[in-house]
Amino acid sequence: MRMAVATRVAAIVIVAITLVLPLAGHAQVRPGWPRTVTIGSASIGGVYFVVAGGYARIIGEKMGLPATNRVTGGPVQNVQLVFTKEIELGMTTTGPLYEALNGIGEFKGKKMDTVRVAFPMYTSFAHWMVDAGSPIRSVADLNGKVVSLGPRGGSAEFVGDRVLELFGIKARRVVYLGFADGASAMRDGVVDANFGVIGVPVPAWLEAAVTRPVRFFGFTPEQVTALTERMPYLARAAIRPGVYRGQDMPIGTLQMWNAAIVHKDMPEDFVYELVKTIFSNRDFLESVHPSAGETLPVNLFYIKLPLHPGAVRYFREAGTKLLDQHIPPEMRK
Repeated sequence: MRMAVATRVAAIVIVAITLVLPLAGHAQVRPGWPRTVTIGSASIGGVYFVVAGGYARIIGEKMGLPATNRVTGGPVQNVQLVFTKEIELGMTTTGPLYEALNGIGEFKGKKMDTVRVAFPMYTSFAHWMVDAGSPIRSVADLNGKVVSLGPRGGSAEFVGDRVLELFGIKARRVVYLGFADGASAMRDGVVDANFGVIGVPVPAWLEAAVTRPVRFFGFTPEQVTALTERMPYLARAAIRPGVYRGQDMPIGTLQMWNAAIVHKDMPEDFVYELVKTIFSNRDFLESVHPSAGETLPVNLFYIKLPLHPGAVRYFREAGTKLLDQHIPPEMRK
């Protein structure tokens, strides 16, 4: 038994090393570049954590920089960590980033206008998971229930708190659990419903759907209208059938785009090479998680926020049409 455990631990260590160490002969570090890259992702069991592992491997193997995947609270916290230069690369959604850049909403009085977009990632979909036998079939049924809105600082908390407020939902209790912990709590009867604004499929929810009957739902057309009027960075969407086991019909809901972010003070040539490297290795990223199929230059159109100058250089060379909103203040002088 001890040998089996030791073998598993060794395997884990080997996998961890492959995610943080560059391959010999690929060092390309230039003057002014960061010596290491810490990627702010989110909780274990979510898509950010999985995708960040792919980014870490690519940065290590292709750019010659040790890269690590840091567990964080998700999009809101990652904006804060990039702003304070505690991480080199963050993953966020357009809602928190829009509010941070303008010092409103979640970031009222805390304007963080030195954060810049590096590249578009993928779409996050708002959806709920409940047990298959649960009486909960819509947001209105959450009154008196225990609801998890994902981890603190994540997109689910960012949108979920406003959903409950807008529709006057009086939950018995609201908790903020990582996606793996939330799925376990629902299995144990501690949580009645889990909410996510996240790429699909959610790894922890995919596992939950395989191990026991669960059900997913989104929002009604009327609720979608009300929410997009309140939060203009949300858009009407549908989760295609078959994303989860037993999900035979599309789920009408909302979407919000994800973006990789950096501080504006990052060297222009570093960000240029970073963006180029990510797009050049998209096939590998798609093998890590299918959401990377959306990591395309053309999808920059959905993220109408300032780019880093290094990213502007890459997209111009790639022939990607840039909007006025993509040009950062430092390039307008």
